[in-house]
Amino acid sequence: MLSICIHGHFYQPPRENPWLEEIEIQESAAPWHDWNERIASECYGPNGAARILDEKGWIRSITNNYSRISFNFGPTLLSWMERKRPDIYEAVLRADKLGAERFSGHGPAVAQVYNHIIMPLASRRDKETQVIWGLEDFRRRFGRDPEGMWLAETAVDTETLEALAENGIRFTILAPRQAASARYGGENLWVDVSGERVDIFKPYNCPLPSGRSIALFFYHGGLAQQVAFGEALRNGRAFADMLLDAGPARYFEPPILSVATDGETFGHHHKYGDMALASCLEEIEKSERGRLTVFGEYLQNHPPTGEIRIVENSSWSCVHGVERWRSDCGCSAHSRPGWGQGWRKPLREALDGLRDGLSGLFGERAGEFFSDPREARNRYVEVLLDRRPEKVREFLSREAGRALSEDEESKAASMLEMEKNLMYMYTSCGWFFDEISGIETLQILAYAARALELGEGLFPGNNLRGPFLARLAGARSNISEFRDGRRIFEIFIEPLRSDLLRAGAHFAVSCLFARDKENGCRLDRCAFTSYRITECFLETKEAGDVRYVLGYLGIISEVTLKRADLFAAALYTGGRHVLCGVAGADLPGYGNGLAENVEAALKKGDGGALVEFFGHNIFSLRHLFKDEQRKILQHIISEDVAEVSGSLRTILSDYSSVLSFLAELSMPAPASFRRVAEVVLNDDLLAALESPVLNIDFLRRRVFDAERWGISLDTETLRHRARLRLEKMLDGLTLLPDDGESLTEVNGFLSFLGENGWDVDLWGAQNRFARLLNGGRRLSSDLANLVDQLGRLLKIRVSGDRSAFSTL
Repeated sequence: MLSICIHGHFYQPPRENPWLEEIEIQESAAPWHDWNERIASECYGPNGAARILDEKGWIRSITNNYSRISFNFGPTLLSWMERKRPDIYEAVLRADKLGAERFSGHGPAVAQVYNHIIMPLASRRDKETQVIWGLEDFRRRFGRDPEGMWLAETAVDTETLEALAENGIRFTILAPRQAASARYGGENLWVDVSGERVDIFKPYNCPLPSGRSIALFFYHGGLAQQVAFGEALRNGRAFADMLLDAGPARYFEPPILSVATDGETFGHHHKYGDMALASCLEEIEKSERGRLTVFGEYLQNHPPTGEIRIVENSSWSCVHGVERWRSDCGCSAHSRPGWGQGWRKPLREALDGLRDGLSGLFGERAGEFFSDPREARNRYVEVLLDRRPEKVREFLSREAGRALSEDEESKAASMLEMEKNLMYMYTSCGWFFDEISGIETLQILAYAARALELGEGLFPGNNLRGPFLARLAGARSNISEFRDGRRIFEIFIEPLRSDLLRAGAHFAVSCLFARDKENGCRLDRCAFTSYRITECFLETKEAGDVRYVLGYLGIISEVTLKRADLFAAALYTGGRHVLCGVAGADLPGYGNGLAENVEAALKKGDGGALVEFFGHNIFSLRHLFKDEQRKILQHIISEDVAEVSGSLRTILSDYSSVLSFLAELSMPAPASFRRVAEVVLNDDLLAALESPVLNIDFLRRRVFDAERWGISLDTETLRHRARLRLEKMLDGLTLLPDDGESLTEVNGFLSFLGENGWDVDLWGAQNRFARLLNGGRRLSSDLANLVDQLGRLLKIRVSGDRSAFSTL
């Protein structure tokens, strides 16, 4: 019987601002906050609770796809998921345990090199740390040792395989073109299998120069292409047949067919790909021609009988080996005519130079703080997994073998954080796409900037910045306005830099606009991003039209453990006029009436005096961190927006009869009329969806107006807000399942969405309703009818087999 293993490589690059350790808002992911949130909603969540439909399109069962496939999740993605989407995170962890029950004790989860660097291009030292960090992260999350490890872009060389084998990894997965030669059954003759001629239906043992070995699986390249870029996911049953038909006609031992692709294929790249996968897996399980397996289980039952040699410096996504990550090889994503990727080589040279310079200094100086600097770096993943200050200090003192002073703690933490950023700047996505100013390349440049800044603070007097920027200047952008990597670095990366003064200013300005002005220093506001306010003696006051904040605060970076006591003064005089001055509490003259003089200037709204008092340590709205900046600006301009919206609403009211008359005559309305109506109708619909009381009749009237007048609605944003509102309503039902009024409201809202074809993603609402059914609560006949109606609207049979939803 054919054993079938589908492997999903679920991964997103680390996207956090390296100074804040948080992902800031990414406009290109709208209406979601950022790309992690968007892809989690479209792919990672749905695969943890995938739908299998019956012939009428109703949900027959909900299943955890991860428990029946082989999968790996990038550690940095799991770290984000643990904090931001714990429901999905728990589904992933649970899948490994469910899969182990199905696959003879072998969990389906596979580890990954930590932050997805191209291993053949990494130093031996970085290879070692990437493997060790990936292993330890996996152990902490899944509670077991991994059997296999996924390599970024399956990029491989012998030194990488040595690093895997040395750390107990039993296998990895490669593309068929990465096999060079093979020999079978103890034969001495090596057979050339390059050009994808390797027998992919069996694992191989790869002997290594050290005397160790590692098992290699080769996935089916043609099928993987069909899944990722073809039509394989249009129909789950057809997908299953495609896999079952791909097995060899004759084989001397039970064959394995494996297919590997980006996990995001199942739902993000291909909508409903998660459902196609679930249907496919079910069909294979029912088939007598094949069975599902994972690599660890197959390896236990069928140890390799042949040996393999790899194509050195090869990968699955570059036909030129690993050139995509260091040269203009011709591989690109969606390159425009006339564009090139000549910037890749100087970018890598700039990062290599920075790494070599800073790592050399680390080697010279780290012995002052660590008894074994190399091992301290390898164990630093413990801090990445638990950044509680007491745990960080415990780690540092243990690695030092002695108690460290506060200054030594900060320097030691900064050294290891520098080393982390020196690896993060090699995340593969930085070279994968077409333009050096793309968000992926900007991200790795931000990590480089953070490493450089930490290095300059630790090792003053070493000219690291000059050579780095000079090399970046050789990386030419395809966009003439950006010129080169150096200019891009100066435009986009330098403004991201933060320190304790900027973070203190951010907090002081946020106090200006805190809703509870009496408690701006309350504890729930004192931890933000990677900074924490340790003491807060800021007062918010008003003097006529002027609002200001004045006082002391203590602040610490929970990453570097650097702390400061600050004196801050923030001033708001209306409009966009916000200024904040911050200085160390040892500001000259503080004890000689300086605070009183500053407050006198604040009361008069004298921004010039603030500049005089604080010099260069003056901050404005431009210096706020992005998410809070947006909130404050929305607050500041809210009155202006309301005034403009009111004017437009008046115009629309005055001319609505004209629009209706033109519609009756089938005449298009003038563009100016349509623009006004578009703004007002979209604004009204969004406001109604967020209103405490949902007015469905109002929603219907506004949608009718849009249809009648031929007005385009912002359907993506409206769908997103409607989904959030619906899920909130179902959350309320979970708490009060006997609330007939709420049930009626939910049913009415769902009916409205269906009538108007909004095609809202019902995944979250269906999950909540299925959990409600799992509760097995007995209801009165009236409530039972409402629940039945809700089930019909969500395409879930209330009287069906409840065990079909047990995965939730």
